[in-house]
Amino acid sequence: METNQNEAVSSLSLSHDLYADLANAVPTGIYRSRVFHEKAMKEERWLESQNAPYVIEFANDRFFEILQLDRIEYEKNPGILHALVFEDDKAEFARLNVTANLQRTPFFWEGRLIVNDKMIWVSFKSIPRILKNGDIVWTGTLEDITLHKQFEEVLKIKNAELQRLNADKDFFFSILAHDLKSPFTSILGFLELLMNNIHTIDINQIEKQLSIVHDSASNAFHLLEDILVWALSQSGKLPFEPRTFNLKLCCDEVVEILNPTAEKKGITLKSLETGDVSIFADMNMLNTILRNLISNAIKFTREGGTITISSQLLNSMLLISVSDNGVGISPELLTRLFDNCHLQSINGTSNEKGTGFGLLLCKKFVEQHGGTIWAESVLGQGSVFRFTLPLN
Repeated sequence: METNQNEAVSSLSLSHDLYADLANAVPTGIYRSRVFHEKAMKEERWLESQNAPYVIEFANDRFFEILQLDRIEYEKNPGILHALVFEDDKAEFARLNVTANLQRTPFFWEGRLIVNDKMIWVSFKSIPRILKNGDIVWTGTLEDITLHKQFEEVLKIKNAELQRLNADKDFFFSILAHDLKSPFTSILGFLELLMNNIHTIDINQIEKQLSIVHDSASNAFHLLEDILVWALSQSGKLPFEPRTFNLKLCCDEVVEILNPTAEKKGITLKSLETGDVSIFADMNMLNTILRNLISNAIKFTREGGTITISSQLLNSMLLISVSDNGVGISPELLTRLFDNCHLQSINGTSNEKGTGFGLLLCKKFVEQHGGTIWAESVLGQGSVFRFTLPLN
């Protein structure tokens, strides 16, 4: 009899060892816990690190490896696990445990743990078995899903980037279909008119129509140039090469290019008066910013108006302003000037075409330097566009 009993104990011990070997060979954490029914219905029991409402009957090596806990210490006080749960996830962890024990349904939880001062994502999945006394034995798995969550986050970022690129594509197509097509329609129309009537119209009319053709071609060229620069900047292929240079020289260069356009409307351009201000920036990007802001000011300033470019030191930044005494901007439009979702074609004081696209380039380039850009305006009195760039 005693021999049979010893053999039974030996067989049971062997079965336990084989079960443990099998469990330890699995790359997933495996555990079995016994939950005391009368204690499991209180959420606070699932939040405390002492007096847990359950005991651990078995757990494989991987389970303790994920949690970085000592087996003996954890088996004595399984509530240690609750202290590892990230603070923002504790309420859900407790609620789901109470619900699963109350309804006796499978338990699933994904959440964050703080293990040795490092945050990890884990997944608990377990199924219940009801005992006669009402207690529940839960058999389940524990997985470290940190890499999976990181991959999900990368996918979210990539999807958001893809959506942005699709929005940019639609945005470009809308510009190409309307704002870039319009000046070419004007160019072709006037050229056809000139070709058909070249021997009958006088030189003054020819000069006037060629001037219109030139302006339309110039506007189309600058818009196309801005679109290409924007596309390069969005793809990360536009070089960013900041260096120290004299701000006045850069401003004077842009003013010299735009002055003929201003003179046609009798507008006075006042460039920077101080010549000793140095700035740390990408010169090509700054040229684009100034060209767009000054061009817009010319477009929306009446004949005889004045446009002034000025600068002011603000600690380690330089504040650059382009102000005009033109038609101004309505408060409604002012709030969405730099929003590519609300770009509008607005004609200038001499019916010049505009899309607002250049302002998007200005915003992107200023922010790439670590600066900010904004506009102030009073309808009917004028506008001022301000942006900051680093001095060094």
